[in-house]
Amino acid sequence: MTTTPKPLPDQWTISLHTVANLTILTLHDADGVQREIGFHPLTPPGTADRTVTAPEDITEPELRASAHKLIDTFYERTSRAQANADAFGAAVPDQQDLFDRLRSAVPGSRADLDHEALTIVLKLTAAGPAAGALLTLITRWPGSTTNNAPGEQANGVDQELHDDGVLTVVLGQARAEDFLAWYRDQP
Repeated sequence: MTTTPKPLPDQWTISLHTVANLTILTLHDADGVQREIGFHPLTPPGTADRTVTAPEDITEPELRASAHKLIDTFYERTSRAQANADAFGAAVPDQQDLFDRLRSAVPGSRADLDHEALTIVLKLTAAGPAAGALLTLITRWPGSTTNNAPGEQANGVDQELHDDGVLTVVLGQARAEDFLAWYRDQP
């Protein structure tokens, strides 16, 4: 069963740039911002660099298939990121209030997107005395360590103390949801 290729969003383009025997396909939005990148190997010599407004403008069948794959990958990644954001919103419906409380307790904390995994991450960063407050907060949270080895960080919890005294704690999406559920009930 074949599926109809997804269309290129309105006013978006695909740039094709050949290097040796490899074509780099770059999906650009209407403002020219790069949204996705892909590669097509074994490109014949003499393939021209160009920008197209539709995959059908690419005459080479294999290269056109790579353009369709690039568009599909963009839609799949966008869908996955949206699903993860929706799941986070459902798990933490009061996230704005919790983030505001966290920013008061730990200036610099924020929610962000892990661009590789396409998940929400909670990144808490603090320097000086605030680093101590952050470390105390994370240490109080029961989900920060594993049940197997006291003091060992749980999966999805990364702490890093930088040379300049800045402490950064990054919680993966599941851990961030757990942490915020715990934090909600803290004074």
